[in-house]
Amino acid sequence: MEKKAENQHTLSSGYNQTDIKISGQSSLAYPEMRELFERNDKWAEGVRKRDPGFFPKHYPGQRPEILWIGCSDARVPETTIMGCQPGDIFVHRNIANLYSPQDDSLNAVMMIALQNFKVKHIVVTGHTNCVGCQTALNVSLLPTSRATTPLQRYVEPLATLSRTLFVDKRPPSLDLLVEENVLQQVKNLAECDVIKNDWKRRGTDGVRVHGWVYHLEDGTIRDLNCSIGPPGHTPGQRMVNNYF
Repeated sequence: MEKKAENQHTLSSGYNQTDIKISGQSSLAYPEMRELFERNDKWAEGVRKRDPGFFPKHYPGQRPEILWIGCSDARVPETTIMGCQPGDIFVHRNIANLYSPQDDSLNAVMMIALQNFKVKHIVVTGHTNCVGCQTALNVSLLPTSRATTPLQRYVEPLATLSRTLFVDKRPPSLDLLVEENVLQQVKNLAECDVIKNDWKRRGTDGVRVHGWVYHLEDGTIRDLNCSIGPPGHTPGQRMVNNYF
């Protein structure tokens, strides 16, 4: 009976961690995955025909000048909307393009970008009709309570920001929250240790931080005029990247 009960528990919970094994089954068994592989073959073949040296040139390493901190939204692929090529932009994406000092994933990305590649610019890019911002906006309309799910905990700072934007008990528009969120993340980055250390190390050649919003409705990017650089830097000055 005990063994039967154990099996029932395993079934009701979906899986037993000790039972997880790599199946050996190919992704190509799934039609949608097979289609992606076929698209990849066509893409790679097309690139080789247009530029035979493209892949050999990119294999040894990368030298991006920009770190893009954007949203995970599938409608905002940074390389595509900026008209760039693979290798041009170093990327970190998460829900609603958020940063906190405790985010070691993004901190690690910034350290690689700044120390290994000495990127010139970090761009925080939000976008219209953002699901993450809409989720935080919805949470801000509810009575304050303890977050119980990963998503609730994650958007809690954004929900708090939303509450500060209420006017006469009316919530902000989604577009306003998207913009204010980008401004807040630019400020958060400028105050973080990783950026401050870069400014100490590189002086006036240190990284600049910018805030943009991508408009899904027409494909354009709008600058929020909130760029921040190291103390003493000259705004608008073209930067020279010295890698080694």
